[in-house]
Amino acid sequence: MMKITEIKSAIYEMEPSHLADYRYTRIRITQIFTDEGVTGYGFCDVNNEALIKEIGPALIGKDPRNIVEILDAGLLKGSASLENALWDISGKVAGVPVRNLLGSTKESMDYYLTCVWPGKDDQSHLSPDQQAEQIALYYSMGHQKFKFRSWRQNPLDDIEVVRKIRESVGGRDKIELMIDRTAHYPGWVWTYKEAHDVAMRFQELDVTWLEEPFAQDDLESYRRLTKEVDLPITGGEWTSDLSIFLEYISTRAVDIIQPDVCIAGGIWPTRLVGALAQAFNIDCILHGTNGPDLAASLQVAATIPSCRMMEVALIFPPLTPEEMYSPLQRILHSDYLFKFDQGKIILPTSPGLGVEINEDALAKCTIVG
Repeated sequence: MMKITEIKSAIYEMEPSHLADYRYTRIRITQIFTDEGVTGYGFCDVNNEALIKEIGPALIGKDPRNIVEILDAGLLKGSASLENALWDISGKVAGVPVRNLLGSTKESMDYYLTCVWPGKDDQSHLSPDQQAEQIALYYSMGHQKFKFRSWRQNPLDDIEVVRKIRESVGGRDKIELMIDRTAHYPGWVWTYKEAHDVAMRFQELDVTWLEEPFAQDDLESYRRLTKEVDLPITGGEWTSDLSIFLEYISTRAVDIIQPDVCIAGGIWPTRLVGALAQAFNIDCILHGTNGPDLAASLQVAATIPSCRMMEVALIFPPLTPEEMYSPLQRILHSDYLFKFDQGKIILPTSPGLGVEINEDALAKCTIVG
């Protein structure tokens, strides 16, 4: 039996950075070591106190491939980073990508960029023309699907962004646009009438979906809007409780459920949400992350039939994904973190999660947390 011998988690600095640097100059890496020399990596946030006092001691000596039993015993305390690292070990031992273990041989999948411009959170420092011009530039580079915020005080300004993009690039057959409301900030929640009116305007512009128009616990408003508009309504990204996912899905509060691997607890819990959604004939399109975090999301997304695209978030214009990833190159064995090709992301073929860490290079990085 393979055994876990040690667990480490730290924030590594790839190169000196400053507050205005939106590249991946710092990342958290969690490592699970085994007595057979196989190391698993996770890249989501970790509660270090819980790791040191509870999770680590409970995992030492366990077989890292016994993931379902470890989860069922509650030993991970919801830590997606550790769960992902266990899958990384399992894939490496088997010599295949994690998605193969879960029944998928998919080689690529569509993706979309979630663009958040540096500056004001609601993006009001930009004109609709400025946002549309940047999206058109990304489109010219081969990116084909995009999501951006509808956070402005006057949502008509956000509607104008979509209109400008439609005028400059084209209809949904050329470019897909998703709208993120993320209505969990105090004072930023639309009334039902506002949400309905805005949804109808976005619907007229053939937007793909409207994300989280209400507070997370306002399922009544979600259900009502989902019934009353044709524009797909999405939600669930902040949920970690399977019973809450079940309520979203079984009551048809949303058209598309969006679990986030790092929040839902990892690959296996996310796959369970996908199975629930499939049972109720509701699409499951994962809420995304970016950087090394994205690796686990891609592996499980490839196994969910209705997950037709993966979010790459966040992208900070004018940076491209490759520019954001560039500092990570010093700790990778591969030539790139992820490869993007005309609207598709090529899924890693190396065993496990597919992020090949150069341990010697990592040891030379500064630990900053």
